[in-house]
Amino acid sequence: MFLICGEALFDLFGEAASGDSLTFDARIGGSPFNVAMGLARLGEEAAFFGGISKDAFGEKLVQKLRDEGVSDRHILRTAYLTTLSVVQKDDHGQPAYTFYGADAADRMITADDLPVFSEPPMFLHIGSYTALVDPVATAFKTLIGREKGNTLISFDPNIRPTVVPDMARWRSNTRSLVPLADIIKVSDEDLALIMPGEDYGEVARDWLSLGAGLVVVTRGQDGATAFTRNARIDCPGVTVKVEDTVGAGDTFQAALLAGLKELGARDRDTLMALDEAKLARLVGFAVKAAAVTCSRRGADLPRRNELEKEWATLK
Repeated sequence: MFLICGEALFDLFGEAASGDSLTFDARIGGSPFNVAMGLARLGEEAAFFGGISKDAFGEKLVQKLRDEGVSDRHILRTAYLTTLSVVQKDDHGQPAYTFYGADAADRMITADDLPVFSEPPMFLHIGSYTALVDPVATAFKTLIGREKGNTLISFDPNIRPTVVPDMARWRSNTRSLVPLADIIKVSDEDLALIMPGEDYGEVARDWLSLGAGLVVVTRGQDGATAFTRNARIDCPGVTVKVEDTVGAGDTFQAALLAGLKELGARDRDTLMALDEAKLARLVGFAVKAAAVTCSRRGADLPRRNELEKEWATLK
């Protein structure tokens, strides 16, 4: 089982209406939420652990997980409200973000709320702002400390300046989580925010020296680069007609985790022993999966039957 931990929220896209009115198009969001959905669409057994409100937005979030085949048995339902991210365009068409998340359901998890497993998950993934803000971040770190000997830990920093604008805080928190993680996926854009001017290869090698087993740096249309202590591969991007890039990173993350399982990298020793050929197939699969999402509007992650040819190349 893949256990995906983190936020579930709604993005509200605002448009000016007549008079003093605003209209909003509410869309389900949250990077970990998308990763869980992406794994389920790839035919994997995925469960979501996070705080979800009992409000109307929360009901929609839980129903979406059920509809996608993601297990909801570890979801914590609370009276806290759902996080809302309001997106409006300025006079020049540029999006402006306003975040309503203080004391929201997805960040009010404590160590007392952590699930107890009859069988530990194969992979445990955390990321984005719920890995940074308390009390949920401390709870997730407690969960990692408890389960690290039983599962592979995956981490995506997924920097969100609209939630916490302090990049020094993001950088410090990321570095504190690196030694706890076996798999780290990070975008070059996120590295530019928290480590401006630093070479991503040097960053990856530093993280490996701190204890990570696999570091993958995604580079948008230029593909991705993967590092282990014994190997490095550069995978080119895939040319597609881009509709938008919403959910592409989450698709890459889901495909990366599913691909690791398919390659048999279900423990730390096997993960660290991946050779360049296997790494190339793994990252190539994740890049192609992300390209499918880029070709469609919104976080519409691909299903297994859309990637049968790519899946077959893993082994």
